[in-house]
Amino acid sequence: MKIIKVLLIQNYIAHYNIPVYDLIGKNNLIDLTVIYFWGKPLQETYSFKKMSLGCRKVGPIYFVDNLFNTCSQFDVVIAMGDIHFLSLMMLGRKRRNFKLIYWGIGVSASYKNRLDQNTKWDFLRFYFMKGADAQIFYSSYPINKYVDHGFRREGLFVANNTVSIKRTITTKKKLESILFIGTLYREKGIYELLFAYKSAIAININIPNLFIIGDGQEFQNIQSWIVDNNLEEKIRLCGAIYDDSELEIYFHSAIATISPDQAGLSVLKSMGYGVPFITSCNSITGGEIFNIVNGETGVLYNSHSELVIILSEMNSHLDEYRIMGEKAAGFYNENRQPEQMAEGFISAINFVNSKDKSDE
Repeated sequence: MKIIKVLLIQNYIAHYNIPVYDLIGKNNLIDLTVIYFWGKPLQETYSFKKMSLGCRKVGPIYFVDNLFNTCSQFDVVIAMGDIHFLSLMMLGRKRRNFKLIYWGIGVSASYKNRLDQNTKWDFLRFYFMKGADAQIFYSSYPINKYVDHGFRREGLFVANNTVSIKRTITTKKKLESILFIGTLYREKGIYELLFAYKSAIAININIPNLFIIGDGQEFQNIQSWIVDNNLEEKIRLCGAIYDDSELEIYFHSAIATISPDQAGLSVLKSMGYGVPFITSCNSITGGEIFNIVNGETGVLYNSHSELVIILSEMNSHLDEYRIMGEKAAGFYNENRQPEQMAEGFISAINFVNSKDKSDE
């Protein structure tokens, strides 16, 4: 059978996506090239090729240099479905000799707008995306919305967003700490967690210690807050940790991971290590929150006072959290490994590659 030349376009190559790209590239019928605009070239060798293109910003809009000529060298192009990258979105409205797939959240989402909250640009998103041969979404959430707006269901695919997990510790978990992991932005609700933790200590001095893993613009302010509130013995600011073997040590002793106002890829990271995830029902997400089943694989709460109670009572419910962690790991192992995300891409590639002109 003919090898399919596939181009996947991203603004940068995120380390957590590399295992997925590598799995796609290892498919015997796919020759994968990943284009990126920003970031350092990868030094390691993988099953996919890498290519860099220039990208210019004009106001809030990005334009990619030599894009159409580059895409024309491939059979299938998978591009970011982001209306800020106008030259990518215009691909669907041009006569072309390649099949086009858009990949993304599928609806609006940002640190300021919750999932599908801002719908004013939907008409523009749908206009461009209808010019593509298929869509790949981070989750199944957008599918019904797209079908309602005239998209064919058979052209809508899901590659559930996930991360690779390497578990090596085999001893039984000793649950004795709480984790926050991620870049330290106010929008993630880190101060909500800190104030809730302080209130919970006033109720129960023996609540588990809190380990904050991450760096960012609020690092120094959080450090000062911990000192000012005399919580150095209870809250440890660990800085950024990227090494999986070191992260596993923290997850191995964690009762739960808490991120009050964002449920992103740390949900999958936590679940993969067998740790339930706690977040608010209305947290910012790209769809990752849908992996959490309240009381089964994590906890979804409604108010700050509810978070205080969760924290203050946590060490009285260790058996329940252990069971939730086991269910979270089971869900990850069965449904959210990189192989399954890669399969979503491969299915979409095969679908568009099998289309002929009579289908269009």
